[in-house]
Amino acid sequence: MPDPRCKRIFAALSEYLDGELPVKNCRELQRHLKGCQPCLAYLESLKTTIQACRKLRVKHVPKPSAVVRSALLQAVRKK
Repeated sequence: MPDPRCKRIFAALSEYLDGELPVKNCRELQRHLKGCQPCLAYLESLKTTIQACRKLRVKHVPKPSAVVRSALLQAVRKK
């Protein structure tokens, strides 16, 4: 049975990699990672995904469809 803290750790990994996690939480996360292979594997997978996304260069971003534009306008109007 995985450690019940894993779900919370998984949720905090993006903030951890972005340097946005408070120091106290970083220490807790690092302690957990030392003893949890599934969380460590997920962290490495997340790092690899982030690196791949940073290398991706989009040459042309298509205009949003009418449906997307309509949904965005509705969302903005609700605020």
